[in-house]
Amino acid sequence: MTTVTDTRPKISLNTGNSNNGPELTFSSTLDDEENLEQLGPVIKQITETGKQTALLDQLDALIRKKDGEIERMCNTHYQEFVHAVDQLLKVRQGSVNLRHKIAQVNSGLQSRGSLLSEKKRDLIEARRMQQNVNNAIEALQTSLGVLELANKVNQQLDQKKYYSALKTLDVLEHDRLREISQYSFANHLVQGVPVMQNTIKDTVTVELKEWLARVREISREIGSLAMQRMQQRQDRWRAKTLENPKLKNLQHHHVNSAIEMVVNEGLELNIDFEPLYRCIHVYDTLGKRHEFKTSYEEDRRAQANLAFSSPISLKDGNLGPFETLLQDIVGFFIIEHIILHNTNEFRSQSEVDALWEMVTSKVMLVVSESLKGCRDPELFLRIKFSLLMFIQTLEGFDYFVKPLQETLLALFQRYSELLINQYSEVFEKIVQEDECMPMTVKKDEELREVMQYTRFRPDKEFLKRHGFPLRLPFSKVFPTCCRDVSAFVHQFYQFAEGFSQTHGEMDDILKKAVDSLLIKKVNAILLKKLESTNLSQIVQIIINIEYFESTCPDFEILLMETRSFHRSGRIHLKATSTFKETRRKAEKRIFELVNLKLDEFLELSEYDW
Repeated sequence: MTTVTDTRPKISLNTGNSNNGPELTFSSTLDDEENLEQLGPVIKQITETGKQTALLDQLDALIRKKDGEIERMCNTHYQEFVHAVDQLLKVRQGSVNLRHKIAQVNSGLQSRGSLLSEKKRDLIEARRMQQNVNNAIEALQTSLGVLELANKVNQQLDQKKYYSALKTLDVLEHDRLREISQYSFANHLVQGVPVMQNTIKDTVTVELKEWLARVREISREIGSLAMQRMQQRQDRWRAKTLENPKLKNLQHHHVNSAIEMVVNEGLELNIDFEPLYRCIHVYDTLGKRHEFKTSYEEDRRAQANLAFSSPISLKDGNLGPFETLLQDIVGFFIIEHIILHNTNEFRSQSEVDALWEMVTSKVMLVVSESLKGCRDPELFLRIKFSLLMFIQTLEGFDYFVKPLQETLLALFQRYSELLINQYSEVFEKIVQEDECMPMTVKKDEELREVMQYTRFRPDKEFLKRHGFPLRLPFSKVFPTCCRDVSAFVHQFYQFAEGFSQTHGEMDDILKKAVDSLLIKKVNAILLKKLESTNLSQIVQIIINIEYFESTCPDFEILLMETRSFHRSGRIHLKATSTFKETRRKAEKRIFELVNLKLDEFLELSEYDW
């Protein structure tokens, strides 16, 4: 195919000085718009110069030239045109023959295609029937799978695999039943899923209630075991600190302190929490955790209140019900501690703390109400031991025990007051009833008992020379008061054991109490007895006072040995100087009595017999 090139001349005007006038220049590189843009100025210039005739002559010459070129070009391509026409005529004849053959082929295809079409319809029908059969088989298999899952749910319920049963129901409801939703029996299964879920929920709830009842029954056993273990830990800790010189200074560290925890191991309890965990899983699966948490909180609070349902009195000295109550509470909150730390977002710390605060407030109320008007220090001491064991046991499980410790401190204050009053009466009776006569021991056992509480140490020659019965220089009031001071100190610290936080304050209270007993009871009564005119009694009082004065350093050593480990420095009793001052008054009183006797003797000598 021949490509036609645009050979149209492009016009431009050359206005150079020529003898023939203006010269037109034709360019083949410019397009029509450019020629038109140039044509206007050219025509205008020709018109202005009056050269229209010359322009027309040149245009005629150009036309003749181009006509000649066109004629030569046509003569060159004529043979090719004739050949192309011949080829087209031959193609036309071939196309007619081809159309005839196509008609024949089409007729043959139509006759054979009708038979194939009928067979195709039969094949399509057979395949449709086959598809229906396959669909029926698939539907039956799917339905059988659904029914097997439904039957599996019943088997899991029989095996008490409630969580697995809920998971199976979830698969049925959200996956498998949707595949057969067009069948009527599937609707019955869909309606039965919520019923089965509620049945499972009710079943695990009933089992949890039974578990809670069993837990309440074993809480006392758990609490008793935990408190026994705590007592064993205390005994081991006390034995280790007393036997090991390196730990002697640590004996005032209470149980559950950082040092003691390193030495002793914790408590291990085997409790079956499966019903609780199963219930949590079931309610979580059903999306009803909040409902279960609320129900569980109410049940546990009711159980906690039930522990205080029986009235408790401590005044009769029967601590059995009170100790049982403490064991119930210990077991209760050990279980709460385990549940809090072994479940995820089921029991919150604030909920357990609120329950603990309620129970501790009731325990403190029971103690305060039961001890109103009680004046038996021994009962206070027994209650203290029970409460201290209770506090230390639950302190080991991270419960806040400061209010209970404050209750113990209040009990200690009352105990110390009762103990001081009790020993004040004892000391007053001992000193008042003393006959101010030298004490006599009849056998070696009695002498050893005196030596146990005093610094009196007779040598062997003295004992051999005087033998038994042995007359001692002091009267019975001195060893008796020494024994009772030692008993008072040890009985005082019996209550103070376990109060490492406030041990320093107790040291000061005890020092003041010992000073008070020696000064206000022993010294004051001896000082009053100096008013007697019996010279032998006054001499015996002076001897007793000298022994009391010399024994005060022993009392100071006793206080230093039993005080808290973190305090140092020497303890000074004011009783030492008080006895010294009383001894001086007694000596002065002797001089007064001697002078009085001399005056009486002189008066008799001047009498006119």
